[in-house]
Amino acid sequence: MKLTAILTQPIPDHTQARELKAGYRSYSLDADARSNEPLVDIAEYGIAGQSYYSRPNGATGEAVPGVPRAILLRKSIAERLAAINYALQASAEVAELMGGRIELYVNEGVRQPAVQKQLYEQTFPALIKSQHPAMSAADRRKLRDNMIAKPPTSGTTPSPHATGAAFDLTMRYVQPNNNFVAKALIDMGHAKTEIGNVAWPDYLEHNAKLTAVDKRAQRNRRIFYWVMRGALNHEDSGFAVNPTEWWHWSYGDQMWAKLTHAPSAFFGFAPDIDWK
Repeated sequence: MKLTAILTQPIPDHTQARELKAGYRSYSLDADARSNEPLVDIAEYGIAGQSYYSRPNGATGEAVPGVPRAILLRKSIAERLAAINYALQASAEVAELMGGRIELYVNEGVRQPAVQKQLYEQTFPALIKSQHPAMSAADRRKLRDNMIAKPPTSGTTPSPHATGAAFDLTMRYVQPNNNFVAKALIDMGHAKTEIGNVAWPDYLEHNAKLTAVDKRAQRNRRIFYWVMRGALNHEDSGFAVNPTEWWHWSYGDQMWAKLTHAPSAFFGFAPDIDWK
């Protein structure tokens, strides 16, 4: 199969993955296996990005005070992403499909516990209530828990963004620097603040009535999905997508382990950060 055909094939149905995701925080975790692998700044690996909450954004409006701009990830994760990003920028097939050279843009890596707490307890409940005013309180809590992880606390397993092994990202047209450029982002058919099934990676595959704009977003999601799965490097990247968030990927954390049927996760709390 030609590369362009691989990149534009439908995203697989993630219904079973969504069912499997439930309860992932109780999945086996060997927290000592790679506990000492350091965090690195992705900018050092040529990857563009800035924390979503360090700038004005759709979820909180203004930047969250104290949130650093830099994206930190485990060293091996940054290396895997860098290999994908290099291939993406060099791909003539992607450039032809998209009308220009494309690169990865990372919106989140390690997330400070105070930010996770605010998102879980205040920001997402308010967003969900504003978009679904008739929804019951119990259903709003269920939707919240499907969209944002419960904050880590001392003595419990980490939320994905506490591990340094989970990250949020998208694609954009190549820029001369690593700064955030909103208009350069690729349309994935979903506003970051839009709550619901539209955030599923395969959402646009289940809708038979797509507009021309929807079809373009569907193509973009497909390209992004297969790029992240390693199509440009002709091998499985090892990354797994969160089945309820097209932008959230990981390797080695508990969600990844449960979704891939790994014996256990091997990335626990990221080092050098006070998670209490």
